[in-house]
Amino acid sequence: MKIVTGKTGLILRLGMTAVVLLLGQQAMAVGTDAGTSIDNTVNVDYEVGGINQTDLTDTVSFVVDRRVDFTLTQLGGALVNVTPGEQNAFFDFLLTNTSNSPLDFSLALDDTIATVRGVSTTASMSGIEYAVNTLVYTGGEADPSQGGPQFVDELLEDDAIRIRVWGDAALTLLNGQVDGIEIEATAGEPGAGGSEGAPLTYGVVNGDLTIENVAANATGGGVEVQSDGFIVVTADLAVAKSYAVIAGSLGSDLAIPGATVEYTITVVNSSATDADDVVITDSIDTDVTLDLNVAAYGGEDIFVDNDGTQLTCNVENNADGDGCDLVGQDLTITDQSEVSITVAGNTTLTIQYRVTIPTP
Repeated sequence: MKIVTGKTGLILRLGMTAVVLLLGQQAMAVGTDAGTSIDNTVNVDYEVGGINQTDLTDTVSFVVDRRVDFTLTQLGGALVNVTPGEQNAFFDFLLTNTSNSPLDFSLALDDTIATVRGVSTTASMSGIEYAVNTLVYTGGEADPSQGGPQFVDELLEDDAIRIRVWGDAALTLLNGQVDGIEIEATAGEPGAGGSEGAPLTYGVVNGDLTIENVAANATGGGVEVQSDGFIVVTADLAVAKSYAVIAGSLGSDLAIPGATVEYTITVVNSSATDADDVVITDSIDTDVTLDLNVAAYGGEDIFVDNDGTQLTCNVENNADGDGCDLVGQDLTITDQSEVSITVAGNTTLTIQYRVTIPTP
């Protein structure tokens, strides 16, 4: 009966030891670096007939495998505004390694995606390029440089790094057009520093003393894809010119010799973006004569109304700095009162002047 009790105690002790070892192994593996050697030894101490016997031992060893986990996110909060003609506009992605191992990452860029941030793409930037920062992201390090590395080398656990994408906006791009760019990051072996590691392999037969890979990233497969883009923000101008015969037509309203014709130029900005440094140039036909000191214009030569603000404008003296000049037959209107003309968003600039058709 005593022997039976001893065996029962031995079984209980072995069972409890196995549970303790298992729990200890699980707690140790959380956050443990890939490749860490885990050694567990079991020991059995027993007696036979009151005589202590040689202990029995057995050891099992394995290395911690790699949990491949990382994120690729947009670093900005919205599409990046670009102006037609702007060079080297950019946005950033943030790649964060949450694995239990350093990782290399290969990168690929796609400029043909159909939507970005829920908006359809309708334009293409030129000169698209990308580069990886050489410094770990903290929010205060130097920016990535054009021509820099195009893969991520040895990104340590819990470190993050910026990937910057640049593009040039053609002058022909229109307000509201969008271009989206996609970056694909693929986790790779943390190879020798300065060289890109090979892509990781998954699903291979487990070896006790080799590091296997388990993809734990959100998208799966050790690959993450993220996109961001540019939106064109510019003034949307339209110009129209009309004329009306206002006097001297002998009641005919026709443009006969002796008639006075009033030209009206309207520049409409139908976008929310201001148009700055606006210059209007109008060539006056040599067969008409510009009227000066027009009473209807407050004694000025040209009437200018910028969204309700009327500006002084005459052409008798090109050096007076009022922005209205007449050189030959070319009438130029800009820099009103030595302040550059701006056609604000969703406003209209109106310019009027009068000419007379000479009599024979």
